[in-house]
Amino acid sequence: MQITRLIFVFCCTLISLKGSLFATPMQLYPLNRNPMDVVIPCAKKDVVTLDHCIEGIRKNGINIRRIIVVSKEKLTDKAEWFSESNFPFQMNDLAYLLFPNSQAKAEQYIHHPKNRLGWLFQQLIKFYAAYVIPDISDNILLLDADTIFLKPVLFQDKNGYPLFNPGEENHLPYFEHGKRFIPGFQKMFPHISGITHHMLFQRPVLDDLFTTVETAHHCLFFEAFCKCIETRYLFHSAASEYELYFNFFLSRSNQYHIRALEWKNPGFIEELEVYRSQRYDYVSCHSYARGK
Repeated sequence: MQITRLIFVFCCTLISLKGSLFATPMQLYPLNRNPMDVVIPCAKKDVVTLDHCIEGIRKNGINIRRIIVVSKEKLTDKAEWFSESNFPFQMNDLAYLLFPNSQAKAEQYIHHPKNRLGWLFQQLIKFYAAYVIPDISDNILLLDADTIFLKPVLFQDKNGYPLFNPGEENHLPYFEHGKRFIPGFQKMFPHISGITHHMLFQRPVLDDLFTTVETAHHCLFFEAFCKCIETRYLFHSAASEYELYFNFFLSRSNQYHIRALEWKNPGFIEELEVYRSQRYDYVSCHSYARGK
């Protein structure tokens, strides 16, 4: 392991200790250790990695119950399928929320080949899965369809507290959006990101987040999410579900731990065994890196 990685792990340990021992929680969430259900939103571009993703979390995810793929149409026989059509919003609906004063601009955006509607849509699917998918667990592991676990991994401690894996991104528009979207929102630690292509979402925290947002904006959560996006970022990365949930949780409670997994963003799924032999916990083979 490189020295920089060792320093990063050490800093994560200190942050976890700070959260566990010294912070005074604003909320004491009724968290539990019920088996997790995995939700994987998936578009056709990630079909090439989807079965690897499913097999990886089925083999290596500890305390997993169901694995559910959310997509427009059924893309695999290796997991349950839940249709996007069951959600209270559809992809094109988001465009009209992004351009509330111009139907023409909304429709232009819908038909633009570089719109980010699919990217925003899958973020909202993650937030709403707890409320839309029947009989789903209180503990929902959200997993990107291009992310493949290679070693057994725990996602909760014995008390049901989440084990967050830290990332290193620091994309300003995510936090500008967060400040408009969630009252008092801020980046909790300057060098720690929540973007690591998976995250445990827990129902009591989601309930608190939804109530906070809808009370502040006097509209539905997904409507507020879209209305808080700046149009200048609509062809770029304008918001992040992982940063929103991660920093909201850390601002509300000390019922968490941060521990660093070994992971990377390679472009070749053909080399999974190589990454496994190098003792990575998981890899994320993004479509842009795969050249597709």
